[in-house]
Amino acid sequence: MGQSYTVQDCAYAVIKDDQGRVAVAKTPKGVVLIGGGVEPGESERDALHREAYEESGYRVRILSRIGFASQYINNPGKGRYRLKRATFFQCEMVERIGPPLEDDHELIWLSYDDAHSQLIRLFHQWALEVVGNG
Repeated sequence: MGQSYTVQDCAYAVIKDDQGRVAVAKTPKGVVLIGGGVEPGESERDALHREAYEESGYRVRILSRIGFASQYINNPGKGRYRLKRATFFQCEMVERIGPPLEDDHELIWLSYDDAHSQLIRLFHQWALEVVGNG
């Protein structure tokens, strides 16, 4: 018998600075792109703006939509099985508007290669590859 999955719509940002470094969130689970789940009644863009503030304390500007990708995320220990359907955006940091709201997320800047090798989600790596190392 197959496993049942909960579908979670998400929005994530690929953010690079002038030196080509990538903004990521260091979490207890590992390194991820800034972003997360879309709440009921929220657009993907609104979710990304909210998540960016919660995780980094910054307001972001969406430059373009990179694309869509999905990944199955399994956590048998917690009995959680999700299909994350994500929209990825290329963004830039605009201004710091306050401290991050999520205590277990730390904004860090990594080189492209370090970010790519440390991202724990394959579909985050894919989005970074689409934006490229330029």
